[in-house]
Amino acid sequence: MSGPLVLVFLSGLFIVISFFIPRDPFPKVELWALRWYYIVVGFALLLGVDSLVLHHLRRIRRGGMQAFYSAVLLIGFFVTLVWGIVAWKQFGSPFAPHSHFLWIFMNVEVPLEATMFSLLAFFIASAAYRAFRARSFESTLLLVSAGLVMLGRVPLGQYVAVPLLSAFGVLLAFELYHRPVRTPLDRVLYRGGPVLVLLFSGILVLPAVFPQLAARIPGVASWILTVPQVAGKRGIEFGLALGGLAFGYRILFGMERGYLR
Repeated sequence: MSGPLVLVFLSGLFIVISFFIPRDPFPKVELWALRWYYIVVGFALLLGVDSLVLHHLRRIRRGGMQAFYSAVLLIGFFVTLVWGIVAWKQFGSPFAPHSHFLWIFMNVEVPLEATMFSLLAFFIASAAYRAFRARSFESTLLLVSAGLVMLGRVPLGQYVAVPLLSAFGVLLAFELYHRPVRTPLDRVLYRGGPVLVLLFSGILVLPAVFPQLAARIPGVASWILTVPQVAGKRGIEFGLALGGLAFGYRILFGMERGYLR
């Protein structure tokens, strides 16, 4: 076993033991390891900055349209870095009320983030359209639950819920009617089903039912977010925790050696 593997094994073993034996010297060893962790993170950040600068300098040398964007990025990076250091020396913190760095953050960084996330909304909508196509029972369930959550969370959703559901019923009936009929059961489902769907959709648009249905949409959306969504999230978190334990076990015992490259 090589020296780095022994070092990783011993340091990981000390950290694990410190959680179960709250006596000296284990807490001190844990604190010492955490300090070294922050030192390593600092050097890793410097390596990341060095890689970023060199990458964009190479793009500037090659020229082209991408060189302009690389130059803007490097100028913005160094200007923000210098102003942050100056504000830290003058006011004790870059985010002091009268610092120049705070002005850059509020007038440049925040609008850029808002613009980026507003553009991401269109990409998310496009991805949702591809993901929510009702090709199976699971995708249909995802489509219906996502639609109910959006209608329940948007203030305008209570007013457009019933017309949208009615339109969805018409589209569903049209889709069922054009399915191929191969068995008698298919004939019942794909010929009688559209009639029931259209009848149900027509009942939904009655003015007497509209206020009652619209009032129930936010409650249904809250239930989806607090019961099925939380259950699925906890299952994912359990899976991530077990995967993290397995990966830590592989690193601790030298089965995973990717960090040695």
